[in-house]
Amino acid sequence: MHTLAPDTLPSSNASGSRHACRHGRWRVAAPTFAAHVLTLLALASSLPAQADAPAYERSIATSTLANVERVRLPGGEHMGLAGVSLLFDVGQGWWLGPAAYGAAGGSRGGLFVGGVELQRRWRFGSGQVVAGLYAGGGGGAAAPVGGGLMLRPALGWLHDVGPVQLGVAVSAVRFPSGDISGTQLALLLAWDGSFDHAAAARAGATGADVRRSGVGVDRLVGTFTSYALRGAGVRERRIGLVGARLEQQREGAPLGGTWRWGLETAGAASGGAAGYMEILGTAGWDAPVGSGGAIRAGARAALGLGGGGGVPTGGGVIARLLLGASLQLDSRLATGVEAGWLRAADTSLHAPVAQWWLAWALEPAPDAQGLRRGVLVRTEWTAALQHYTHAARRDGSTRALDTVGLKLARQLDEHVYVTGQAHSAYAGGAGAYSVGLVGLGVVTAARPQPWRVGAELLVGAAGGGGVASGGGAIAQGVAWAGLALADDIELRIGAGRARSRRDGLASPVFELSISRAFAQLAP
Repeated sequence: MHTLAPDTLPSSNASGSRHACRHGRWRVAAPTFAAHVLTLLALASSLPAQADAPAYERSIATSTLANVERVRLPGGEHMGLAGVSLLFDVGQGWWLGPAAYGAAGGSRGGLFVGGVELQRRWRFGSGQVVAGLYAGGGGGAAAPVGGGLMLRPALGWLHDVGPVQLGVAVSAVRFPSGDISGTQLALLLAWDGSFDHAAAARAGATGADVRRSGVGVDRLVGTFTSYALRGAGVRERRIGLVGARLEQQREGAPLGGTWRWGLETAGAASGGAAGYMEILGTAGWDAPVGSGGAIRAGARAALGLGGGGGVPTGGGVIARLLLGASLQLDSRLATGVEAGWLRAADTSLHAPVAQWWLAWALEPAPDAQGLRRGVLVRTEWTAALQHYTHAARRDGSTRALDTVGLKLARQLDEHVYVTGQAHSAYAGGAGAYSVGLVGLGVVTAARPQPWRVGAELLVGAAGGGGVASGGGAIAQGVAWAGLALADDIELRIGAGRARSRRDGLASPVFELSISRAFAQLAP
């Protein structure tokens, strides 16, 4: 049986031994952030023996934590709030990672907040005391969030129940510049995983491993979706969304074919619904049609949260059911079309759905021996603060605003990379303003030397918070300079400009960010 190599980062917390015994059996299917990071799935599998040295000599323990609670708003109004965090073990009982929250009950569907969670954990037998602090930015659905900054300290208990942990916590949700402030109980569900990777310095080398790298994403899917909104009290219109889907897949039983599941997020880019956003868990199945296997047909269902932009989703829970067909273009690229139906749980909102998508394989497919063989490429996770100096508002005024965000980037060659990003306002009176972007970047060298410079050109969707972002479509260009603090850590400063496609937002943008690099196998 294959044994995972230990991570080079220290990890002396009391839960370390439990993680070591689980990492060989459990995998985590994740998101990432093109917009807010927000639900992850665990996958059980046994690792076959392998003769080759593994490609991934490093493994960081992870904990995925989901929680639900009921927050009190002014006037006695209550709102369901659901959150998910992907936490990394940084040693000595400390955990750190991205987290996102969204409205999941009441009448504030469309409220989303993205940010960072820091936790300290103490293990006692089969349970853990968990103390945490979340900080992030966002808003929506006309909730009184002020500038959008949300703080959430919490203290709770997690108890082992088979492969997961269940628990309860006391949390305090605060929007310091708004009118939301309350203390309540939260229900917790957590499960363990691992972030398997190679050192960033190994980028360019070939390798093989039975494990998926990172958070277990097999492919990235760009989506272009159209809704024809209908329902009582709904202004009938067609809106267009752009987004991304992160998928993990498994071949075979039951039913044969391929099972796919993951996380999908999108934002409105046309149709007068700027600010509408959705985050959905998704699962589907497809199988070859005819000989050759290039053409496939199947079905996919999605359930999650959506709202904002004047789209009446009630508490925010929405569901989709789609049928589709796809074409495999080559070993890395596939494209497809889907059609189906959208329904809101709390209102009469419904809509026919049409979607076109383009998928890019991130992980090598396993061979007959179960090995994934490929070339190690540099992948970066970046935490960023951005400052808009002149953000036009719908009331005709112009004010500065600040956002917090997460970027994911992957090198295509020595000088070109692809990136997806999500940002949300936390200051400037623009709570609920959010941005999802995707695009290409160029850089003087793939590795810090110790200084390097680069530039990005991005397109995507933005809206909310009273910002005049037109129909939602936005473009942003940023040039940056980076200083290497280590081979895998870089501090960056940048400057550029963001502009909506229609008249409205047109502002200089300044950025401060820090990135962490890994090497992962690519097909």
